[in-house]
Parts: sequence; structure tokens; C-alpha cells
Amino acid sequence: MPDDVLLTFVHISDTHISPDPDYGKQETPHSTSDSARLLVQQINALPFKPDFVLHTGDVAYDPDETAYFTAREILSQIQYPVYYVAGNHDKPEPLQRILLGRSEILAPFHYTFDVNGVQFIVLDSNGPAEVPRGNIIPEQLVWLDGLLSSMDDRPLVIAVHHNAVPVAVPWLDGFMRITNGEDFHNILLKARERLRGVFFGHVHQNLTMFRDGIMYNSTLSSWGQFHAWPGLNDTVKDEGAEPGFSVVSITRANTYIRRYRFRI
Repeated sequence: MPDDVLLTFVHISDTHISPDPDYGKQETPHSTSDSARLLVQQINALPFKPDFVLHTGDVAYDPDETAYFTAREILSQIQYPVYYVAGNHDKPEPLQRILLGRSEILAPFHYTFDVNGVQFIVLDSNGPAEVPRGNIIPEQLVWLDGLLSSMDDRPLVIAVHHNAVPVAVPWLDGFMRITNGEDFHNILLKARERLRGVFFGHVHQNLTMFRDGIMYNSTLSSWGQFHAWPGLNDTVKDEGAEPGFSVVSITRANTYIRRYRFRI
């Protein structure tokens, strides 16, 4: 029996959109807003129709409410539904109120949705921690544990902003990671057989880790990238690296990831 594709989504992250049209040019040749606009063009020009877009956080450059009006103007041009994760640069309240048009604000900003029989769980990893580290508060872990302990045979995808498990890069493991990532990982083990991947942002790099049968995947920023070589202790920008995104296809048994880059 063929392993038919249930859905395909586009994974984007770390747009860092600012109301200042020149923001970001100090670090890259292009602004964050210009690169986000080109990202939207790239997604809309794909030669197939994805089911939706998953944005794994740092929508805005900083928790500035005005940034979400600019983000709404740019990202609303995506021709497909967009699901958002809150990043460490985001402010969940205006993200929901301005960008998503919600009147009922979720705090923490976690939720679930289903597309074509695949369960998605979106988590908020912005609990108490020294920024840019992350943390998943105990109440949210209890909520997650309840979802994963229930009888459910749907393929499962988890979305979060911060990196949760070690990646063998000291600055990412010590400076950027979820402080209680081991607790998070141990809960995920309860649904390991149906878990098709954990998708995150934050690291501005394509990374894949496979641990205890669970696959963790990040994607490129639409703006600038960081280096992530083994033993690296400091934040080092990957000068000249192209922005990008990923395309993910989910089946009953497998996950397929394609990496895309584009030029500004």
C-alpha cells in the first residue's frame, strides 16, 4: 500500500519584522521587511499548493506593538492559512490581537489544530528564563502530557520556538536552549510512535537532531543566519548566507523535508 501524503506545509521562521523599513540593514544588506516580502512572494510562487504555512516565531523584531501592523500588512499576503508560534522577540498579546484579529487572548499562547487527520500542537516556550533561553511552564507541560497520554492514533506534529535538545554546539546548547527541554522531551516520548517531528525556529539555521526516535528540525530565517559548527562557543553570523524556508510533507508513517533558499 502506498504511503500517501496527508498534507504538506511550509515551515518559516524568524522574520523579525520591524515598522522601520531600514531595520536589519546594519547586519545584512537587506531589511527584515524586504526579506519577509520576498519570502511571501516565494511561497505564493511555489509550483504546488501547500495546505498551510507554519511560522515558528520571532515574527517581530522586538515586542513592539507597531511591528505587528507591519507584519500583518506583509504576511497577510500569503495565499494560504498561517499558524503562528510566539518567539522570544514576540509579545503574544499583540501578536494575537493585531496579527490574528483575536479578541480572546491565549496565555500562554498554546493551542492545537487538525489538518487532514494530522494533529498539531503549538507550544509557548517563553516561560521564565534568561533571554534568549526558553522555558515551558509546568502548567503547559501538564496540558501537553494530558494530550499525549490520551488514546489517539493520528500522526502528530509539535511546533515550538526554542531548541529543546542538545545540538552539540555549545552556544546553542548553553545560551539558546529551553531550560527544561529534558522534561519536554520526556513527555514527547509518550507519543513517540505517532510523532512525525518537532519543528522549531530561533537558531537561524537548518538543523536536524534525532533522539530517542524523535526528530527535531529547525529552518532558516527569512533574514540572516548564524553558524552552528561543532564546538562553537560564540554567536557568529553566517555572512552572506541566503534566507530560506522548508517544505514538509507528512504521511501516516514518514516525514519528508525539503530545504529552500532564495536570493535577495
